[in-house]
Amino acid sequence: WLKPRTRAHTHPFSDRSSQKMAKAMKVAMKKATAMKKKAVVKASGAAAAIITKKKVPVPKGLGKIRIGIIHGKVFDPVKVGTHDRNYPEKLKIKNNRGPTAAGWGGQYMADVSTGLKIARLQPDIFEIDFMKMDDVSPKRLAKNHLTFNFWGDMSIAIADGKVALGKTIMGIQKDCHNTRHYPEWNYYEWVLHKSRYMKQCIKAGIPMIPTIFVDNGFNAKAVLKQIQASGWDKFLVKPAYLAFFGQGVIHGKTQDFVDNLEPFLQYERDNTKQKEFLVQPYVLKPNGNVFDEIRNFFVDGEWKYSIYTDGTDYEGFYEQPAGALKEACKQLAIRT
Repeated sequence: WLKPRTRAHTHPFSDRSSQKMAKAMKVAMKKATAMKKKAVVKASGAAAAIITKKKVPVPKGLGKIRIGIIHGKVFDPVKVGTHDRNYPEKLKIKNNRGPTAAGWGGQYMADVSTGLKIARLQPDIFEIDFMKMDDVSPKRLAKNHLTFNFWGDMSIAIADGKVALGKTIMGIQKDCHNTRHYPEWNYYEWVLHKSRYMKQCIKAGIPMIPTIFVDNGFNAKAVLKQIQASGWDKFLVKPAYLAFFGQGVIHGKTQDFVDNLEPFLQYERDNTKQKEFLVQPYVLKPNGNVFDEIRNFFVDGEWKYSIYTDGTDYEGFYEQPAGALKEACKQLAIRT
């Protein structure tokens, strides 16, 4: 039953879907009431006695659809002024400014804002269950029709040193058809393996930055030889699995490592538990800044819009203006 419900109910920003849902619920409730009346009229004698003895309950209604939101982001803000006016005080990120900040971008984050948006648009249909990573359990998720994990998955738990919790969440993700957790494990695991989806994209003809794939542990001497053979003046190495926010990254001028291999050897010693790495040329924009992103969003399998995200300005994001660049990115996203 999950797929039909997902298609109908997990895109709360579609007024048309919501109206159809509300109408369908009203029709269902009317039918249930009519059937109940007919049953009372027709029931008599032994049949009535059976009904009375068994105390068969008649549903009063379908109830609200419960959506779980696993939140905890401290770096994915919505712009002040666009946030929900009733944003709960306990869900605001308080320590998000200055040198000791937990993240950046202020108090109002995208994960909580998504749940609030769903509830505000269709309060008669949806009920939101906000929970942090530490609150996640099979029992908690069993109360919801669907739970979106925006921040608090297996990789985050492990990164925070909560190995037991990470294993619990992994089990929930693997049992997604029963726990109704999204994303499900196979898709999530595919995303975690950068080298896996990059190789698939290359095979499908998607343009990709030149990459040396290291799939069986890091060997400093062997990797440096490959970098020299590629002719890269500067390079960057990063783990290809279960890493984010610059974890395990090293970069610099190729000649510097040729002259002194020790930093590369130390990197090898520091990353013995990691088996997969990506080695790429270190490339910047002409002005010296890192590259920006144009993120493309799909709803129910169809391209809907694209968002420009600046590489250095944390609050530099807006809908990508119409034009050749937007169209080219859209077509590439559809191919991908």
